[in-house]
Amino acid sequence: MRNFNTRFRLRDTDRQIRLVYTWFLLLMLVGFMFTFFWAHSMTELTPRGIAEHYRGSDATFGEPMSFGQLAETTHFHLFTMPVVFLIMVHVLYLTMASPLIKSMTTWAAFLGVCLDLASPWLITYVSPVFVLTMLTGDVLMILSFVIMFIIPMYEMWIVKQPFIMRGEAK
Repeated sequence: MRNFNTRFRLRDTDRQIRLVYTWFLLLMLVGFMFTFFWAHSMTELTPRGIAEHYRGSDATFGEPMSFGQLAETTHFHLFTMPVVFLIMVHVLYLTMASPLIKSMTTWAAFLGVCLDLASPWLITYVSPVFVLTMLTGDVLMILSFVIMFIIPMYEMWIVKQPFIMRGEAK
């Protein structure tokens, strides 16, 4: 299977290109950390807290999320999350990671996105047990993100020998 241009690899790029990718990855890391802390402040990242966030709670006088609120959140996330993970997967595919790691990470990332997008609806309208679906999706996205962050950063800044020798005939 041929992916992208096999002659272009992150570790072969000049310093400026690596800095662009590095800043992108670092900003994504900050975004993921911010999301984690925001989610923790809203739900304490517990099954009960997540269920109460979507289904409401008599204890906190919280109302269940309305159809409109869920639709607005889903609409925003449906456009942004796949794009973020597409770019992150693209960066991973520019590394020398094995095809198995690339494929498994890609599937895990997008499965996590799908579970994360569907679970608020399932929690709200079907059962709070679907909190486990959301948490599974979140774990898949986090693990995928970590892989898609660490491997490119390692190849860009730790690996010293270029994959393609400079001056070689192509």
